[in-house]
Amino acid sequence: MILLKNILIHLLTAAFFVVFWVPVLLTLPLWWFLPQRAHLVRKLLVIFGRIVVKVIWRMFFKVRYEDVRQDKSTGGRIIIVNHRAASDAFLVGMMGECCAQTVNGWPLRNLILGPVARMAGYLDITRMDFEELKQRAAEIFAAGDVIVSFPEGTRAGSRQMNVFHSGIFHLARELDVPLGILCIAGNEEMPDRKFRYRKFHDILVRRLPDVTLETVRQMPSAFALKKAVNLMMKEELARMDRQLDDEKQI
Repeated sequence: MILLKNILIHLLTAAFFVVFWVPVLLTLPLWWFLPQRAHLVRKLLVIFGRIVVKVIWRMFFKVRYEDVRQDKSTGGRIIIVNHRAASDAFLVGMMGECCAQTVNGWPLRNLILGPVARMAGYLDITRMDFEELKQRAAEIFAAGDVIVSFPEGTRAGSRQMNVFHSGIFHLARELDVPLGILCIAGNEEMPDRKFRYRKFHDILVRRLPDVTLETVRQMPSAFALKKAVNLMMKEELARMDRQLDDEKQI
């Protein structure tokens, strides 16, 4: 049964990818003449991700999204996300915000994903120097969009969160922007590093209150900011994991 579910979820996701993105790729030269083309592609990515999660994946498991912020303002911030599995790139779409993600290069070099990711302004943190990263990030904020970053740098594959890198926190301080916090629990091994779903159960995605601009400014360093956010997310993820475990027992 688990093998059949793996085949079905990958086939359905791939088929929808073709149906959704092939028309865009076929008309790609025309997109270069559109104003705010990067913002438009980011909007399409949000729509694509939400349909995958709320329609296709719902046949196999449910994803619950909770926004516990009082101030639900959007745009102009860097959203920090923990990184347990490749599904995180889709799950961030549950926020509904147009975003450019920081990536480790391979999505931009992929023959199918690459053109879409490049046009959306995804940020290859392995090849950009810091000044170029600042410039590109400022353009994303000017369009009213956000940057989604996975400071662990690679998938954890478990409930244990990897060490954060400091670069994205340094960027937030340099550009003087607040930080959004998004915690994703329940999707470890959904899928694993070989893109196999080891299990199928509900996922919880929770948007926490922002780290305000005042707090970002008051931190003595990017390292201190990183440590504070890392601890906050570890504590919240532990609560979310316990919640999901308790719900399984009911």
